[in-house]
Amino acid sequence: MPFCLKGQDEEPQDEYDQIPFGLKWRMYWGKKDTDPRTGEAVLRLGNNKILKTHCANTEYQALMLIDRQTSVPSYKVLAVYNRPEGKLVEYEAYPGRPLQERWSSIPAHQQNKIVSQLGRFVEQLRKMQPPKQCVVGDATLGAALDHRFGSGRIGPFFSIEAFQEFERRGHTVDDFPEKEIQMVHAPKKPYQLKFTHASLCPRNILVDDAGRVTALVGWESAGWYPEYWEYTQMCHMTPKTMGDWLDAMCRVVPRYEQELACEEALRSRYTGSIYDAPRSVRAPSPTPSQQQADQQAIEDKNTSDTSG
Repeated sequence: MPFCLKGQDEEPQDEYDQIPFGLKWRMYWGKKDTDPRTGEAVLRLGNNKILKTHCANTEYQALMLIDRQTSVPSYKVLAVYNRPEGKLVEYEAYPGRPLQERWSSIPAHQQNKIVSQLGRFVEQLRKMQPPKQCVVGDATLGAALDHRFGSGRIGPFFSIEAFQEFERRGHTVDDFPEKEIQMVHAPKKPYQLKFTHASLCPRNILVDDAGRVTALVGWESAGWYPEYWEYTQMCHMTPKTMGDWLDAMCRVVPRYEQELACEEALRSRYTGSIYDAPRSVRAPSPTPSQQQADQQAIEDKNTSDTSG
């Protein structure tokens, strides 16, 4: 038997990514820390570099997309490594404190500046063009990770109507007495698809001492949603103590009051955790053939000028 220097625990070359020696050295000397916003463990490598383990692909894929197509300030993805313990992602992280901690102490003129900046950022996101029409999903049109719907991933949905039907737990619109649900979820109501942060709230906005937004964080739920989703999510996720911030934001982003009332009615009926359970027996989950037919219908709608 030939002599072999390889260790028995060496990783398969074709399965996992090798970590560069320079990064290994920085990891050795890195400082273990906890993200105060999420409680997530991070490794600070110096020079505004951080390393995340077990990182959701929905987050770094969204960040790479907005980095290519917008000037919205956010963490920059430097490298992604497929490791045995999960995805290892190196970011360039920009300094700043959550707006939720600083808003009350910021002068009025700086508050106005921050709100104006956020309005421009949302406008940029909404101008992005989806790679395929009608598909509701994450940045790559895969399954989305939105904690509004429990702990699991959802979708993708091959129409906005299918997404809304999922929100209703499979029940028809006529099963709901609320007029807001009946109007917003009316069949074939013409909503557009927009790229959405989906967690735009003060704890996910970092600002510096000069009243400048340094980064938007918390992109794990971002993706392509109905045009009203940014507004309704923002309203639900903003603390009651920051009502003045929400009022100011409502002047710089499109408002959807009827859709907000619809969401409130649905949330009062269904908590997030209920979406982890099977759908209603009154309207069972679609069969594979039905899902394939829905997907084919959307593929037919997408013209040659899209990536699909």
